[in-house]
Amino acid sequence: MKPSPLNLFVFLLQVSSIQAKVPTFKIGPDAAISGNKIEYDDLECRTAKSCAAPGAVPTLTSDKKYFACCLEGQKLLGSLETAFDCCAAGHDLVGSGEVGYRCCPTGQTYDGLICKPVCENGKVLVDGKCVCAKGPGEGPGAGPIPEPFCTSGLTSGKCYTFTALNGNALGAGEDGIYYARPNDMNFHYGKFQLCLDEKCEGGNPINPQDGVYIRDLYGDVKTGANKGQWLDNSKDGAHIRKTKDFTSAGKFSLSKWPCGRYCLGGAEWGVGPACPSQTPAITFFSQDPQMCTVFDLTEIPCDIKSPANNCIWKSGKNQCCDKVDCGHL
Repeated sequence: MKPSPLNLFVFLLQVSSIQAKVPTFKIGPDAAISGNKIEYDDLECRTAKSCAAPGAVPTLTSDKKYFACCLEGQKLLGSLETAFDCCAAGHDLVGSGEVGYRCCPTGQTYDGLICKPVCENGKVLVDGKCVCAKGPGEGPGAGPIPEPFCTSGLTSGKCYTFTALNGNALGAGEDGIYYARPNDMNFHYGKFQLCLDEKCEGGNPINPQDGVYIRDLYGDVKTGANKGQWLDNSKDGAHIRKTKDFTSAGKFSLSKWPCGRYCLGGAEWGVGPACPSQTPAITFFSQDPQMCTVFDLTEIPCDIKSPANNCIWKSGKNQCCDKVDCGHL
């Protein structure tokens, strides 16, 4: 039996009214998913669709009434009254009809431009945080030491700070997630050791084509626990955080950028902000291997008790550039 023109019109009207960041379809009962394909009842017909984008699979809303092609691990969130979008774990679809809707970290809201924390108990939003008074000052920031032509200036086994263009330092918060934020008692910059393998043998040059593993020698902010763990391989909106499992470590890349900076990318994927936030976390972008995030890298001691630290300051007028002989150490 063919569907009547009226029923067909109503169905097309329902589909066309869906507001979505990704193509979203209303489905009937008895939907069956196999790999990147989905079959479902559509009025009085059995409909089959496939997801063509690499890594995308049919993903249902929680009420199983709609589906879209999302990257594996993402959730399809939203409704006909709001919008639909594919969101990474730890995110909700938030916003309004006036400003639009966007995936933001759970507990935050969207103002049409960026995700922001929801402040309660009279607190105000300052530098992306809910505070009672003026927010803390910015973290440390300094340009990298110039190096000879055609070398990266980076060496395996050495430690560096990563400072964003706005002066905020990359580091782990109390939740173990890596952000570029000002330093305070709940957040401090990371002491990042660059490694070419799990043993992290030192003295090897790091080039843009090399896969680099990053180990944070600092532990949790208040306890110091979980020190020496790796930045993991969270991707497609999931926030990069600490892991002690090397098989889950992210494989990064570092390339020289103009004006003495470096761009942090991935050996296979890109790296960028996970959310439109003033203090964004970072994530791997599996669909864009050229994406990278710019930082100033400053070499710092891996061991603050080492006597070699006496030679960090240079002997000339310019302490960042003039060389000093430390061969006696």
